[in-house]
Amino acid sequence: MNNFLFENDFSADYLRWIKVVEEKGLKIHKSKINTSTDIEELESIQNKIEQEKDAALAYFFVIDFPYKTYRMQKVVLEKKDPKYALLFAQNIPGCDIKALQNIVVKSKKIKYICKFACFVRRADRIPLESLILKSKNVKYCHMYIKHVEGANVNKFKEIILNSKKPRYLFELAKHSKTPSEISLIEDLIIEVKSFTYIRMMAEKIKNSNIEKLEQAVLDSDNSKEIKKFAKYVRKSQIRKFLIVA
Repeated sequence: MNNFLFENDFSADYLRWIKVVEEKGLKIHKSKINTSTDIEELESIQNKIEQEKDAALAYFFVIDFPYKTYRMQKVVLEKKDPKYALLFAQNIPGCDIKALQNIVVKSKKIKYICKFACFVRRADRIPLESLILKSKNVKYCHMYIKHVEGANVNKFKEIILNSKKPRYLFELAKHSKTPSEISLIEDLIIEVKSFTYIRMMAEKIKNSNIEKLEQAVLDSDNSKEIKKFAKYVRKSQIRKFLIVA
């Protein structure tokens, strides 16, 4: 389980938490809270977190010490911090997914709205999907179709096609089933001269037109890219005439 969703904007908060643990002389032992001293120290930390309404420390507390998690969830809910509402919902068993999702939605921050839809198992995706579509933010449209199994890709096609960004177009191609749509994606990637994705289309997309993609690379007169295409694309015709190192 990834407690931090590959984020780096929690690092300062995490360092604050480590400092608290070290100052108290506590050992992180996840499931064993046996001594009265442990309980006394944990109560003291929770009291301070509640007083300061510190959503970050509330989250890290529960990750390391599953003790009275309802108290720490209350802090996150009252603070209305979408980042820690998302992390809490993703990683804390038995939490109130509906209440945490409500905080994320009300924040109107599409980054956290999309990640809630993608990474929180019991998320109510219907309203989240609507907000992602309404934002027209291609980065998060791409994230949604990439991570949500069974997502209705058709709803996101126009936004992704209009972006003309190879990375997002390639992801769309992986979900496309009609030759005409794949052909359109190939044309857009060729148009922006993205040799990496021209090669990946030929290599990874089953119904791609390898001849067309290969010709686009040949037309570039870029010997380095021509050799790469020949090396990595099995059905390349070029490889018959080149010694590929």
